[in-house]
Amino acid sequence: MNTPTGTGAPGDPRSYRAGMVAGTLAFIAFLGFVKDVYALLDVNGRGEMAWGFVMLRYSSLQRVWFGYKLTGDGAWYATFPHLALYAAAIYGLLLRRGWGWWLVFAYLLYVPVSQSIYMFLYPLGHLTGQPLPEGFVRGEWLFLAISVPLELGLAGLLWRYRDVFEVRPLQA
Repeated sequence: MNTPTGTGAPGDPRSYRAGMVAGTLAFIAFLGFVKDVYALLDVNGRGEMAWGFVMLRYSSLQRVWFGYKLTGDGAWYATFPHLALYAAAIYGLLLRRGWGWWLVFAYLLYVPVSQSIYMFLYPLGHLTGQPLPEGFVRGEWLFLAISVPLELGLAGLLWRYRDVFEVRPLQA
């Protein structure tokens, strides 16, 4: 059987595992998309949504881009690029597009960098001049200790299955 580049034969375990990774990441992007739609609709607030065992917290009051905290109108307007990013990620992953792979791979590398910059600027107080209480900072370190390996691990899985997504090397 002649199959296009980047796709495996039906029942191929490698394609199945890559599809599981892509499906999981697409579901996470979908949850982010829904969360941001709620944030747009609830302009002056924050809250939680629950669907069975899945609970999402949303806020239209604060957003973080490149480690810098946006508040007020800036946070609300920054929701639109998030929506576009999540929508593109879902589309690109579900259809196993090379550009979708690059988008999600780059985002999975960007997020730990952004989280680390945020930690340095705000909880540790290097931007504000006043560190947050020790208990809060400890919680932020715990969050980083859990989330960064997960994000980098997902980026590693994407790298491992890049051939299934028709990823071509970047051209100069």
